[in-house]
Amino acid sequence: MNEAIGIRLNEEFLKKIEILSKEEVLDRSSILRKLVYIGYQDFIKKKSAQAYKEGKITLSKAAHKAGLTIWEMEQYLVEQGFKSSYSIEDLNEELKLMLSK
Repeated sequence: MNEAIGIRLNEEFLKKIEILSKEEVLDRSSILRKLVYIGYQDFIKKKSAQAYKEGKITLSKAAHKAGLTIWEMEQYLVEQGFKSSYSIEDLNEELKLMLSK
């Protein structure tokens, strides 16, 4: 179910929305819904990435919260300049443990 809400936006921003709605051939409400959704997705990705960087959640949990695959979350982190402390030695140790089972 959709719910109507009221928000106040300044004139300059509304003019930009009007221009965008004409370019996209969508009404103003549709453009605003689309922008809110895109902004929400971006915000959740950033928030999940930050929690992962701070060690509060796992990569898997960050990806899930952001609505991404683990691979997509890794790519996003790299794009944001994140450098993992996970080393080749760590990988080799994990591989040894897996092969010994």
